[in-house]
Amino acid sequence: MFLLYSVLYLLAFAGLIAAFSAVLNTQIWWMRGWIYPRIQIAIFNAVMIVAIMIFGHVNAWTILLVLGLMGSIIYCLSSIYPFTPIAKIDSPTILPGKVDTELKILVGNVLMDNEQSEGLIASIRDKNPDLIFLVETDEKWKSYLTEIESDYPHTYLLPLNDYNGMLFYSKLPIKDVKERYLVQDHIPSLTMDLDLDGKIIRFFGVHPRPPRPEDDTADMDQELQIIAREAYNYDGPVIVTGDLNDVGWSRTTQNFLRVSKLLDPRRGRGLFNSYNAKHVFMRWPLDHIFHSDHFGLITMQRLPKYGSDHFPIFISLGLKDTL
Repeated sequence: MFLLYSVLYLLAFAGLIAAFSAVLNTQIWWMRGWIYPRIQIAIFNAVMIVAIMIFGHVNAWTILLVLGLMGSIIYCLSSIYPFTPIAKIDSPTILPGKVDTELKILVGNVLMDNEQSEGLIASIRDKNPDLIFLVETDEKWKSYLTEIESDYPHTYLLPLNDYNGMLFYSKLPIKDVKERYLVQDHIPSLTMDLDLDGKIIRFFGVHPRPPRPEDDTADMDQELQIIAREAYNYDGPVIVTGDLNDVGWSRTTQNFLRVSKLLDPRRGRGLFNSYNAKHVFMRWPLDHIFHSDHFGLITMQRLPKYGSDHFPIFISLGLKDTL
């Protein structure tokens, strides 16, 4: 029984550390990663409470541990609360047909090693977006998507074989485009000016690296801060999108939104978990579409999986000043 108690309490303490690691605001990769599975940690710690109550000894330390686990569950759930349908919406709702100018966008991480393009192409045909932004795209994926190019006369194609490639397809004329390496010399981002019915939209397509042994999050945090300041300083409509490898409740993303003054259409509507498409119990939202208050939300959807570890995300925005 001693071994059972030891394992039980060690797991409970591990759950506490995982839950409260977000308080530290660290850029260390293995600690930063615990900010993602808030729901999973809350469920794990709830299981720990039940196990301790069944198998543990009733004493002061056990009571303190159970209270700590209860607090951790509340803390985890408070992180995701703004993204539930009972919370306040951030991006205003616009009813279909109530705007003259609608902008439809599809974003996704194709997973470079994935060879199943048919599902993605089917989603593109079905949703008929005005803009498509895809990451982790190599020459193989560029060739897969040649069949849609006739529908998208304006493109910027950057296929790379190092999981950093980007493919951009547009029905809107591209007035200006910059391929930039803001923090790391091998991590590109795209900054474009697009003509939407005479309105110039500033589009930022990004894909910073995730927390991993060779990459703490300092570069990711810095890249998002640079874009946040640029988005704030642009007076016209702004879109920032891509696989940010970060969740909406992280301190980095919250600070990004605070500085940029952009809106998160997930808030008040749902998580729309885009990762991991291959593991149903390990999912959280990594692919984002943030926008300035020039837009309102018509619809947002997570599209079917097609072999990637990410689901594509589709969004339809209405330009508010055309109401």
